[in-house]
Amino acid sequence: MEYKVQIKTESPLCLNSGKADVNIDTDIVHDAFGLPYFPGKRLRGLLYESAVEVVEMAELCQKSFVTRRTVEELFHRCADSTVELIIPDFQLEDYPEMAAEWQYLQKAYGDLIRPESVLETYASIRFQTALDEDGIAKETSLRNIRVLDAPLTFVGKIQVNGGEEKHFQALALALANLRRAGMNRNRGFGRICCSMEEGDALLAQVFSEGGRK
Repeated sequence: MEYKVQIKTESPLCLNSGKADVNIDTDIVHDAFGLPYFPGKRLRGLLYESAVEVVEMAELCQKSFVTRRTVEELFHRCADSTVELIIPDFQLEDYPEMAAEWQYLQKAYGDLIRPESVLETYASIRFQTALDEDGIAKETSLRNIRVLDAPLTFVGKIQVNGGEEKHFQALALALANLRRAGMNRNRGFGRICCSMEEGDALLAQVFSEGGRK
């Protein structure tokens, strides 16, 4: 099965690239054109954490609408799992058209339009500092990070091969529960909202009587 998925940002989002330069202490992931994207490997990790959280909530409520075994099978965390979960990098809406336009402009006006300038149309720089016990900024603690400005929408298709209805339901639950991503989540950054094609129908099955197999 293949599901179309959307990720909408609701606050500034820092998907750290692990890179820095003389101007930026913490930069975000982007492609060769300067267009930001949501890494599939990172999304997979976030979804696994979200799914485990749903399982823990179900166990606390003594419900069985999703089990730890199902989640382990879906994310191939057990040796005997036959489920294959494929999560690609997610791109901005209308990415093909935008990439083609930016590629043309960069070839025609390479001295003026560079990947860095493209990225600046989707992002901004935020500054932060550490405070001592008296609430005074510590010396040399000033840092800057690049964040994506909200709202933006990333789209992609998640594929589940060899899965059963319970695995599709677990994926829908993990997506519905995923509300934070990226760095500085405790500073108000990284609020997201995920939606999945047929997700509402799968969730309705989960919470209906006998919906969980």
